[in-house]
Amino acid sequence: MKSILYIFIPFVFILNSCSNSFLVEEPKISVTNNNFWKTDQDFQAATMGLHSLFRSAHGSVIVQYRDRGLLFDNLASWQNPCNNELSRYWSMISPELDWRPEYKVITFANEIIYNLKKENLAEKRYNHYMGQALVLRAYMYFYILRVWGDAPLILNSEDTGEIGRTAWQEIAAQCITDLQEAAKLLPHADAQEDANGETLTSKQIASQGTAHAILAHLYAWKATLNKEPELNQLAIAECDTVLSYKYYQLAGSIHDVCETVMLGNSSEGIFELDYRDTDFDFVTSGSRLAGFCQSFPIVPLATPQTKRRNLRINNTTVYALYPDANDDRRKEYFYELDYYNSQSTSITQGAAYIQKLRHYSKYTDGTQVGRIKSYLDNEIIIRLADIILLRAELKAKTGDQAGAEVDLNRIRRRANTSAYDASEGSLKEAIQNERDRELFLEGINTRFFDMVRNGMFRKKLRGKFKTLSDQDVENGALFVPVSSMAFSNNTRMIQTTYWKKNGYPHK
Repeated sequence: MKSILYIFIPFVFILNSCSNSFLVEEPKISVTNNNFWKTDQDFQAATMGLHSLFRSAHGSVIVQYRDRGLLFDNLASWQNPCNNELSRYWSMISPELDWRPEYKVITFANEIIYNLKKENLAEKRYNHYMGQALVLRAYMYFYILRVWGDAPLILNSEDTGEIGRTAWQEIAAQCITDLQEAAKLLPHADAQEDANGETLTSKQIASQGTAHAILAHLYAWKATLNKEPELNQLAIAECDTVLSYKYYQLAGSIHDVCETVMLGNSSEGIFELDYRDTDFDFVTSGSRLAGFCQSFPIVPLATPQTKRRNLRINNTTVYALYPDANDDRRKEYFYELDYYNSQSTSITQGAAYIQKLRHYSKYTDGTQVGRIKSYLDNEIIIRLADIILLRAELKAKTGDQAGAEVDLNRIRRRANTSAYDASEGSLKEAIQNERDRELFLEGINTRFFDMVRNGMFRKKLRGKFKTLSDQDVENGALFVPVSSMAFSNNTRMIQTTYWKKNGYPHK
């Protein structure tokens, strides 16, 4: 099993940090596992190491490459995946199919959970460390089951034998158990402290609200994918819980969304990958989706004529997406949309200039001086607007049209756009369109997961998604294949049925 998932951690990194800088400090020393797990400081260091592993795995551009629901017109490297023609671009050894980075996070979380149960820490500190490990393990498994479907379920840090794929429904049940327990253990987001009693403000640090927000999405996913509509009410209850926490507040305007919420750790943020502007911490612009679609006016030295060869969204697509001329997201997410729409396509390529993620650092010396070095905005996984729109979706599904409209219009009102009117079409589609508008360029495969959860993949996605039969879906067409790495020394691993017949004939 070690060769399959890299389930072996010979060292625990000790991070020289006890505060919000935990994400940015470079590891100083390492010690063997045998003389570790003794003190509060050991568990704090291990938990910070877990968060570093999580950010490394989930902040990789490989995670973005898995997105098959992008709204762009020019898709570049995403063309075949967005058509669900994966074998035309990804081989059996492509990193996009490899779940080992996610399982490294799970393995380390298991190690922390196992050792916490052996030691006798103060209740408050035990609750903090256990809560962090449970949330990150649950979230990683939730991500895995949405991407691969059935997958190995490993809860024992010492499990090194061969293991097959567990039904994703069973994995989801474990995630629910973990998140429910974590919600009982963790404090509110405004009451987080480290071992020294210093306040933690990073929204990567899980809180009660984080656990409930993930649960809301998990119940909503399982309600649709496993045909359990009664779970929609549980999902609504989780949304209600998150929205009852007064420390979560919508930013006052869309301008504030771009300037403050995207930068990170705002009152609207719930769960994020947290970055800082330090040499140890930065991520190259090419590791963020923004690095593939933003140029002028955000990227230093770029001009309106700078060619964009990667992701592009046409002006016509933006106008269709944001039909209300008063919608503030037109002017905040896109630069001078109307003006550049009137300019020659020899200058603009007929595409809009995206400016949603606008905080960056530049190289100050060397051959790259003056060029973009890193985007400084956090990777927003879940924010309050997401939960409000999710609740709108769930209320519409459960027959509460009036409640759904209230939530939908709350997000529209902030964007300075008109309230929902039945002449637009179905409320369900209006809510999804609002998610497309509000959460554009955000999150981890957000729109693709939306399309699957809402059953809109045939209507709104591209290529072969449009012609999938119900049997294709049952056979796993909405998931990705399993990498050849998972078959190494593991006779119990099997390939997803649909993909075994569509370009990945492995077991």
